[in-house]
Amino acid sequence: MKRIDPFPEPLTMQLVERPFTTKTGAQGTQHVFAWVLTPQQEDWMRRWFPEVENAVIMNATGMSFSTLHRFARQLHLTKSAAGMRGIKKRQAAHIKKVCEANGYYDSMRGHQPSQACQQAAAKMWQDIRDGRRLHPAHVMKKRNPRRYRKWQQRKSEARKQVIHQELTRLKYGLERKTKLPNIVLNTYTHSQRNHRYNAQRRGYILADDCRENSPYRYNIYYDADTKRSEKFEKNLIADGFHLLPWPGDE
Repeated sequence: MKRIDPFPEPLTMQLVERPFTTKTGAQGTQHVFAWVLTPQQEDWMRRWFPEVENAVIMNATGMSFSTLHRFARQLHLTKSAAGMRGIKKRQAAHIKKVCEANGYYDSMRGHQPSQACQQAAAKMWQDIRDGRRLHPAHVMKKRNPRRYRKWQQRKSEARKQVIHQELTRLKYGLERKTKLPNIVLNTYTHSQRNHRYNAQRRGYILADDCRENSPYRYNIYYDADTKRSEKFEKNLIADGFHLLPWPGDE
């Protein structure tokens, strides 16, 4: 991290006026306590904000993230192009140092992660199982719901893509590459899919094994609770299904 000058003096909180607008359109001002900057502190912000990371400024001043950005908006401050290049360079160096210490590069070259990294990961998951620590996904959901929703959306899209690829392998008789359960190639006709759906709604029991080479693929069972219909069952049989009593009722 880049070294910067000390913050001129501690932040002070004062009573200030802030404008507000209600839902009905009424406007006014309210008096609230808020952090304020002295002229010397404003000069310090103008000097260092464009060049260094926000985390460095927050540590030096004691500001929160929202307070820092409020002052940046008030003073019209943004990161400069040279400042962003320096920030990215320092961040890359820090990430490289952490990855080397954790053995990440060794694992990418085919070696196992360092023992310290394995022990830290094992301890983290054990703490999560014991309830001493929240799961990282739960922390992200609480702190940043928008980022959590985007992450869930990416996971969903990636899973759909994997399932599509696995179904394509099954369709052309290729070897499976995943261990995802319930990946079954559905080669029923449109009429058969409708009949299976309507049969399930009427209380008929469908065969779980729907694989192409399964002998139970076209079996549909009925029991005492099934709302049977002679006309519907004729249509099932005409569409290639086998109507059988449920073995559990025998």
